[in-house]
Amino acid sequence: MRAACFIPIKANSERVPGKNFRILNGKKLYEYIVAHAIEAACFDDIYIDTNSEEIKDYALERGLSVIDRLDTLAQNTANGNDLLVYHGKQYPQYDYYFQLFATAPYLQPESIRNCFEALVSSEEYDSCFTALQNNSFYWLNHMPINYRPGILPRSQDMVPVVEETTGMYGISKDSLGKYQCRIGRNPYIYYVSKFEAVDINTEEDLLIAEYIGKQYWNM
Repeated sequence: MRAACFIPIKANSERVPGKNFRILNGKKLYEYIVAHAIEAACFDDIYIDTNSEEIKDYALERGLSVIDRLDTLAQNTANGNDLLVYHGKQYPQYDYYFQLFATAPYLQPESIRNCFEALVSSEEYDSCFTALQNNSFYWLNHMPINYRPGILPRSQDMVPVVEETTGMYGISKDSLGKYQCRIGRNPYIYYVSKFEAVDINTEEDLLIAEYIGKQYWNM
């Protein structure tokens, strides 16, 4: 069994200019997930897909493989599915394909390894992803989706809403080819803490992540 991890890290960012290069508690944002992927020590190969010369050098210095980001996949219209499908076609020698993101800096090596093992050791699941389990009151299109306003349950008794953290995804080769998607028909959901679920997409997210990190490490 062979498994590869692909980490897409663009030089450009629309909502937060230079996001992946921003300093977060003394380190550049992209450094976190690369270090954690290496430390997890579960992948046969790690690829960094980027259009940044700085990040290419950083990856090569650590013995990782580099993929030159296609212009079409550097556009804001490209998504995680597009990237992993492309990677699967370019590197068909693996049995499992995983995806990690620089915007999830606090996803820990242990969780990466545990999520990995849950998928590759299973005959039941064809994919996996990290998530939060939220016991709260949720609405969609002006309608409650997990409770009835007239009958207020205790939060611990509510049907939880599962939220993808967009931190880690994994899928078998067969399911990636069949569904052309990073999540297959029967995914394993690996729940993480709110700390590990930090996802940076806005300036406010960066400020929150900075504060949370300082509290976590007692900085």
